[in-house]
Amino acid sequence: MRIFPVEYLWDGYVLNNDIYNHTGSVKLLAKGEKIIRTKLDKLLRFSGNDRHIMVYNDTYLDLMSNEHMPLEVRQKITEQYVGYDRLQQDVGSLFNKPDISSRLSCELVEPLAEEITGKVVDFDPLTIFSCISFPRPMDEGLQRHSLNVALLNTMQAEWLGLRGEAVKIYALAGLLHDIGKTMIPEEILFAPRKLTPDEQMIMREHPVYSDCLLKGKFSDEIRLSARQHHEKLDGSGYPDGIQGKEIGMIARVTAISDIYDAMVSARSYKDSRLPLHVLHMFYDGEFDGLDRRLVMIFLKNMRLRYTDHEVVMSDGKKATIRYIPPNDAAHPVIQRGGMVRQSDGEWYCKEMVTLL
Repeated sequence: MRIFPVEYLWDGYVLNNDIYNHTGSVKLLAKGEKIIRTKLDKLLRFSGNDRHIMVYNDTYLDLMSNEHMPLEVRQKITEQYVGYDRLQQDVGSLFNKPDISSRLSCELVEPLAEEITGKVVDFDPLTIFSCISFPRPMDEGLQRHSLNVALLNTMQAEWLGLRGEAVKIYALAGLLHDIGKTMIPEEILFAPRKLTPDEQMIMREHPVYSDCLLKGKFSDEIRLSARQHHEKLDGSGYPDGIQGKEIGMIARVTAISDIYDAMVSARSYKDSRLPLHVLHMFYDGEFDGLDRRLVMIFLKNMRLRYTDHEVVMSDGKKATIRYIPPNDAAHPVIQRGGMVRQSDGEWYCKEMVTLL
């Protein structure tokens, strides 16, 4: 059974199962009853007035996916369930330290990396993806982005067959890849618009700053992955213009995580993109300079995770993804009832349903 906040119930919802008080010891309403908030409030006062109820898992999922549930509320409950909200606060505390250059250490960061790898073990990837792809405020961008890249790096490391300490290194690298941005002026870092050419030059120094902050405190592979995650295999990247085998494996993986998270997140000057559309962009090679072998491993595993996942279609009704074409992930094959057809420009996936 699951805990659910009473404040997010609505009048008229018909229960598909019994609900209980916050301890699960007292039945408040029976299956088939219609929610009347005044009646429920009265019952709660007799059971300690705690503002939570216990519901069966099917009721929880029904409530969370119901059209009456605002997206922001659904996201808040999901992040609390995963523990993403607390992790994000911990990462924020780390990044917001005024003396970060002197306090940054393995002892400070490794426990966070261990928690991150634990989340990937404990929760379905799609539940984590729902946390990653939710729009974030500009002033939370750096901490959420760093946490998201750490989560994505962890998944990619496991998809590459790595285990244990090797996976934790990828999580650490993702967590710290943009630490140098703490040295970028806030008016540039949080600019609610596209940067000017001069500002872009300043922003492009962040991998160098990351290198400086990590040097002597973390392993060379973590330090270099932070410096190299914007390098490209053809030598057109920055800050050093290195190419091919000069770019480390962790940096290549981090580059994919970095781009994916940037594309599914919203900014004040750009809309977020549906994950399936971003996967299609990866396949089409819209992000040049990446390791194609790693990209294809990433796409294969992402397609597997999203298959059989519920979506909201452009007509507002739910359906299920049954197949994602490798060369056209933006238009998966969809099933609704007895109908199975490929989505297109007129009937398309509008939203991924949160999976808990």
